[in-house]
Amino acid sequence: MPHAQIGKVAWTDQTPLPILNEPLKSGSAYPTIRPDASAATHTSSFAVVTAETLFIPSAESAPAPHQEFDPSELAYLATLGGLPPDAQLLHSLGRLHVQQKNPKRAIERFEAALALAPDNPDCLNDRAIAALMLRDYEGATHWFRKAVRCAPDNPRLHCNLGNAIREAGRGEDAMPHFARALELNPQLLEAAIASAELLEALGQPQEALSAFQRAQRIAPNDMRALLGQGQMLNAIKRHTDAEAIFREAVKREPDNLRAVFGLAVTIGSQLRFEDALPFYRRALELAPNSYAVHNNLGFMLTCLGRYDEADEHLRRAIRLKPDVADANKLLGMSELRRGNYRAGWAMYEFRKSGGEAGGYPSLDIPEWQGEPLSGKRIVLTREQGAGDQFQFIRYASVLRAMGATVDVWASEALAPLLARADGIDRAITETPRNGYDYYCPVMSVPHRLKDDAIPATAPYLSADASLAGEWRDRLGEAAGDRRRVGLVWAGNPAHHLDRFRSIPLDALLPLADIPGIAWFSLQKGAAMAQLDNCAGRWPINRLDAQLDSFDATAAAIESLDLVVTVDTSVCHLAGALGKPVWVMLPAQADWRWMTGRSDNPWYPTARLFRQHTAGDWSPVVDSLCRALRAL
Repeated sequence: MPHAQIGKVAWTDQTPLPILNEPLKSGSAYPTIRPDASAATHTSSFAVVTAETLFIPSAESAPAPHQEFDPSELAYLATLGGLPPDAQLLHSLGRLHVQQKNPKRAIERFEAALALAPDNPDCLNDRAIAALMLRDYEGATHWFRKAVRCAPDNPRLHCNLGNAIREAGRGEDAMPHFARALELNPQLLEAAIASAELLEALGQPQEALSAFQRAQRIAPNDMRALLGQGQMLNAIKRHTDAEAIFREAVKREPDNLRAVFGLAVTIGSQLRFEDALPFYRRALELAPNSYAVHNNLGFMLTCLGRYDEADEHLRRAIRLKPDVADANKLLGMSELRRGNYRAGWAMYEFRKSGGEAGGYPSLDIPEWQGEPLSGKRIVLTREQGAGDQFQFIRYASVLRAMGATVDVWASEALAPLLARADGIDRAITETPRNGYDYYCPVMSVPHRLKDDAIPATAPYLSADASLAGEWRDRLGEAAGDRRRVGLVWAGNPAHHLDRFRSIPLDALLPLADIPGIAWFSLQKGAAMAQLDNCAGRWPINRLDAQLDSFDATAAAIESLDLVVTVDTSVCHLAGALGKPVWVMLPAQADWRWMTGRSDNPWYPTARLFRQHTAGDWSPVVDSLCRALRAL
């Protein structure tokens, strides 16, 4: 979590604090100072437990050593009638500097006060807060610990210590202090909120949800507790419940950016892109210079196929935060969709940072930047999906033509198949170490080549000859003299847009009426259950039990006359094998399929069948029927 959250640190005083120069109800001659909460938090958008009293100097207080006072202090002292400073007065002067956002001067006064009264927990607490203002989180932790030792039963001090430990980067160590604060005072809202936010940061959304619910029981009208519940419900995929929470939040505070933005995100998470747009527009009115709003609005418009509008918001997001990955990657995909490859590849490099960075391990090998490769050894490293690797392994032959020996680092499942790719010397499954001059993520090769040309010769992958022969005999026996057509109707259900790209099998039933075709299911996974719905109406040969590897799938595809598929790894594998492949695409297809085309520069054997309206597959099925009858 960002350091700006230091604003959750609490002041610990217990009785109400009058404003500057207001006579004290006790009749003391000394005025008091109300600390400005923003002085202690400086960048935080989070609420604080505000200061409620200051120490008031008393006649019995010991005088402090000689001090040099600045003009603001002299003005303050003038109101006191020239009485000598003591520990409590020095403490108050420190708070004056906190109010004036001068933490270094505040620290001087707090430490002078502590020299006279070293066990004053409130002054120790304030010394820690001054350290937080300087982003000295370890120092703040030190001073809060001292304060806790002096007042071990003060729940606010435990809360503050927990927050400082968290800001120092030791979140798990902070939790016992929040728990102790709540044990001492079960109604301490700031500790409940801090505990919930820490659980969120630690990746425990279910536990965080319970903690936010506890916070709301303490303070039913607290927006942080309400909005935190919405965020955690989204995190555990309870989007309908999250939407109800965010709608309540927007009803309470229509101008609350976090509420409006949260509602937009929640609706978009349910793939209701049109419904989300008004709330993103409202969020943009509230925060016209918000990177997050422009980025998300760009993504929503991309999903709706409104690419020009989407690009406008993505470019605005990049101007606001040039080095943040999401908007750059999205705009890169937009450029690639338009065929602007050189610009697109450069921006698509941002896929290797941000949330996807974990898929790109750092190796003890130089990353290839486009240097000459004659006599060099390079290893191509894996990408996120099998389809990506099937599509981009074509560049191995380009690198070999430059004089390189090219290996590929692949998973156990892909290695046997990729080892036969044109230009590949060998496939390895262990992490590449010594023996290479360079490595390059396989999708980064075109960017390093700085070439707009796509090597579109197919096939560049080949099936195992022995396996292909076995499959040819097997499928030939089942098909007789009919055409052998493979079918895939569903992709990975975990894909965030799978609802748009997958087709219910029964929507394809008109294909069953076309004579002269033997259908073979290349489908894997849960979607196989849909075959039961078509039993007796569409005799599809099931192959899933035999498709136990990508090598087997490649051999099966090699033995078919045609593959009809949605946008999943099978379409890339079929295209790489040079097999005729007809791809059924949603209205807003992935960038590599471009827009408005029935062909594709990546796969010369591909034919594209596109939706015109999101969710309506009928025209696609009609076009497929006509095309199949024309074979």
